Amino acid sequence: MDEKQDQTSKLIEWGVKLALSFAVLFPVYAILYMTFPASIVAFYLISAVLVAIFAPWEDLKDKFLS
Repeated sequence: MDEKQDQTSKLIEWGVKLALSFAVLFPVYAILYMTFPASIVAFYLISAVLVAIFAPWEDLKDKFLS
């Protein structure tokens, strides 16, 4: 039971990280999309995944949730 709850917790954690990455990157890509909409959506998705993976989440959590 605990293993399933840990797995669900990990999925929620990654979902939140990805959602925050989308939110942080949205203004930049909205401006780029308005200027030239070529393949910005794909670039936006790739960038959000990279931010979700490589952002210093522990530092951000300590800074904003303490």
